Amino acid sequence: MSQISDLILKQVQSAASQSGLENNVLDGLSESIMNSLKQTATSPNGIEQLTSLFTGNTSASSSPITNLASQIFSSQVAPKLGLSSSVTNSATSLLPVIINGLVALISKKGSGLDLSSILSSLGAAVSSNKTTAGRLISVLGKLGGLLGKRK
Repeated sequence: MSQISDLILKQVQSAASQSGLENNVLDGLSESIMNSLKQTATSPNGIEQLTSLFTGNTSASSSPITNLASQIFSSQVAPKLGLSSSVTNSATSLLPVIINGLVALISKKGSGLDLSSILSSLGAAVSSNKTTAGRLISVLGKLGGLLGKRK
């Protein structure tokens, strides 16, 4: 889990380097992305949404995962931080860039992460091959092995 959190934080810092946003806003973006991934992993059709995003079938800008991260930031994080609507909009506009960067890092060979390990760390029900998630993880693990990625 900490690997994913670290990757998210690095993407947030990279995307926001020229934005002038304060660290508490950047931490809020990271928290919103992580919560979006966790909620998606445990929701109906969540595995399919994550798979679609991390395999490039859905762009970050049109992904329900990005939309959820934006909603979480706008409704939960921004009010706690007392952010104005313009700062909130500036911050949430970075989410597709951050998530695209995260997807690119995870998709890169040799990153040490693969989709099955991400889903497992996010709490998706992957323990049984009888579940949809379990079957998906099994297939992805085999594909990852064919592509030279860690299972």
